[in-house]
Amino acid sequence: MKVRMYMKSNITPSTLNQLTKIFGFKNIADTLINRLVELANKKIEDEKADREIFEKNIKNCSNAELQVYIPDVYQKDIYKIDYIKLRDNGIKLISFDIDDTINDIFLNKIESNVPGIKVRMPKSAVELFAKLKELGFIVTLLTNAGSDLAKETCEQLNADGYIARANKPEPMNFQVMQEIYGIEKSQMAHVGNDIRTDVGGGNAFGVTTCLVRRNGFSMKLVKFIGKHIGMPTKGKLIRDELLKRDLWRKHHQKEKGDQYYQLGEKPKYLK
Repeated sequence: MKVRMYMKSNITPSTLNQLTKIFGFKNIADTLINRLVELANKKIEDEKADREIFEKNIKNCSNAELQVYIPDVYQKDIYKIDYIKLRDNGIKLISFDIDDTINDIFLNKIESNVPGIKVRMPKSAVELFAKLKELGFIVTLLTNAGSDLAKETCEQLNADGYIARANKPEPMNFQVMQEIYGIEKSQMAHVGNDIRTDVGGGNAFGVTTCLVRRNGFSMKLVKFIGKHIGMPTKGKLIRDELLKRDLWRKHHQKEKGDQYYQLGEKPKYLK
């Protein structure tokens, strides 16, 4: 791969070959590779921001305070969630994160910044959103991604609306969503794959939170960033502290899948 000129950044051409190898790219256009670098640097800056304070605060949290990072539902993906149970518990609106929650869309996120290339949602996601609307849910998108990606995803999934650049875990846009549709917090659920932004933000505001496992390229990017900055990500700091105190676990304990649970249930490993 030839060396190109890139914007001044944390990821440099010397580390670019590592990054492209991780993602399996052999030939990639300058426009896309620059976008890849931009996304990686954005995540790195987010991980570095107020890191010492964040790590100290997590370690000093009481068990009660750490509850903000424990989801009400934990499943492998969005298709495993028991939505009927959510409806039976009074949920009327479900907001979804986009990035690697609905689909493995890392490349779509890059492509959404390239003229003429459209975001592609899988048929299974389109069918799920249609089913949820048939069940009577208001179905929306609440994402930290940009407006182009959010708008295209909303159109493809026929969602009822979206909020882009939501700045999760800040709770402000959960409140905006509530006000737009005129419902109570207790009638809202949020589905995402990030324990810090989706679960932490949703629980802080007071909605039902559903966590799904990371899906696809973003996980590789997160691992690469952790290695690049020489420290675990903020999400991993949270998960490690929860595991250390035996409050919640990401991975199974006794048998495959025993860490998952639906609303109102306990993980199978605790049964």
